[in-house]
Amino acid sequence: MRKKRELITMEPTEPNMTSMIDVVFLLISFFTLVMNFSQAEQHEEIALPKSELAQPPETAPPEMITLQILPDQTIVVGSKRCALEMGDVRASSFSAVLKDELDVLHTLRRVQPADVTIVIRGDADLPMGFVQRLISACQDRGADNFVLRARQAVE
Repeated sequence: MRKKRELITMEPTEPNMTSMIDVVFLLISFFTLVMNFSQAEQHEEIALPKSELAQPPETAPPEMITLQILPDQTIVVGSKRCALEMGDVRASSFSAVLKDELDVLHTLRRVQPADVTIVIRGDADLPMGFVQRLISACQDRGADNFVLRARQAVE
């Protein structure tokens, strides 16, 4: 006598996604922490001037504001575009934007304007007089420490 075989039906199973999601979030956290944020302060439209004296900084200044000057003399502070003179109605005043940035540093970190380092990344084709007027406008707001960025000249 032959036994009847019973068909066993199994319910479909799905993999447990909880552990996979945990691993993905851990990887995202890891890469966010080790990402080089110095690339974020570079604007692609700026061609830095070459200098034989240019050297990479040994350490980053503790408190800094980066000013990026485009070839058309537009100043980029963070994500805000501004103009040194108020002739351009599309751009806000540089003095007002700098005041806002210094106020934020003073409010959040109790940093005085004299302790803030202003990093100037200007295009190679900018007139030197424009950079001098920009430095003068920063000094009017109380900022006295400046760093000019340049590319190292290749021998």
